Amino acid sequence: MEPSPDIFGHAFQVRTKERLLRDPLHGLIPIDENSPHGRLAVDLIDCAEMQRLRRIRQLGLAHYAFPGAEHTRFTHSIGAFHLLRKIVEQLSRMYTIDSELAFYASIAALLHDLGHGPFSHVSERIFGVGHEEWTVRILHDSRTDVNRLLSAYSRRFPSIIESLLIGMAKPGYLSSLLNSELDADRLDYLLRDSLMTGVKYGVYDLDRLIHMLRISPEGDKIVVAHGGLVPVEKYIQARYHMHRQVYLHKTVIAAEAMLTALLRRARELIQTGNDAGLEPNSLLRRALDANSTLDVVDYLELDDVEILAQIKRWSSAADPVLADLSNRLLNRRLFKTIEIDPKLPQIEDTIKEAEILLRREGLDPRYYLLRVDSADTPYHPYERKAERTSQHIWIDSGEGKIVDVADVSPTIRVFTESDYTASRIVFPESCAKGPIRAEIGKLFTSTI
Repeated sequence: MEPSPDIFGHAFQVRTKERLLRDPLHGLIPIDENSPHGRLAVDLIDCAEMQRLRRIRQLGLAHYAFPGAEHTRFTHSIGAFHLLRKIVEQLSRMYTIDSELAFYASIAALLHDLGHGPFSHVSERIFGVGHEEWTVRILHDSRTDVNRLLSAYSRRFPSIIESLLIGMAKPGYLSSLLNSELDADRLDYLLRDSLMTGVKYGVYDLDRLIHMLRISPEGDKIVVAHGGLVPVEKYIQARYHMHRQVYLHKTVIAAEAMLTALLRRARELIQTGNDAGLEPNSLLRRALDANSTLDVVDYLELDDVEILAQIKRWSSAADPVLADLSNRLLNRRLFKTIEIDPKLPQIEDTIKEAEILLRREGLDPRYYLLRVDSADTPYHPYERKAERTSQHIWIDSGEGKIVDVADVSPTIRVFTESDYTASRIVFPESCAKGPIRAEIGKLFTSTI
């Protein structure tokens, strides 16, 4: 297309093709499809493996506690892609950044969650393989659309993305933007989860924080400029409060513990020769069978829809545990929780008493008395004593030194030294014979 003159006689080129994504958090996200980089980004967004993420909720079962938390891994991945580009654009005003490497990093941000299973982190406890490993498998499997698209651009592209995501790529600062305590993933999901749950705990000054980012003199990590301490403090506070008030919310813990128990029950039935109401060659049966190996193509068929459909079928299952847990989840008759102190010497005896009580009421404590420790959750507040360099947030002290932010901020030290943990016992409020919450509550209250 020939350039057209504006009213002052200057020529300008009309952009002919642009993908506009409207995001509830970041607003309009434009992608220029006229460039090879933009075209590939759009093709990847449209590919089957990315579209699957529309069917996986970002926060698992958090919508039981926060009705608006229906957002997906897909929208979060778009947000991380956008923020990576935004950060690189800001850094490019001060440093010379290789545009091809920056493009690789933006695609890594887009694809970083490909390996998540149904209800995000819940399935990891059942299938035993982390989403990071599944992401790598998907990237390298020649049967996937994402591998074909990446390999057509460069045969090394899947390996480059893997190295970026595991924090091993050079230059190190690009890996930091994808795998650190201040990466595009965390920057997006804190604000997004806060917005969609309707809470204000995860709010921090994103624009100011990005504006204060720098590259270390060695080029190995991202550093916050001197004078950028306040937005970092707000970011750490946001992480801490989201951790306590959303990711470890008692209702979320209860719902996810119930789903875990339900899937564990189905697996145990399969191992004893019971079909658990599943067809012999069904995908979910193979996924739950400890003796079966699930490959990438099969794994990609698993999503929230698959599990929910089976839960509906299990609600009328012959097995009473499958049927009861499924009905409770479908109708939001969730278990209750009691916070316990695992260090108390009598706590194990109290748990045994509760197990006896449940058996007396006809309930199997393996599925109806569940223990959940916050250490088992995927979300953690900032830890200043971590060993790996990438697990620290670095700041220019103003004295020629780059230090951990907690070394210069009493506010951050308070949050990192509080070491918030929670252990909970999860149990039903009632059984077929009537209420049991008060009895169980009395047992554990006496130990506090």
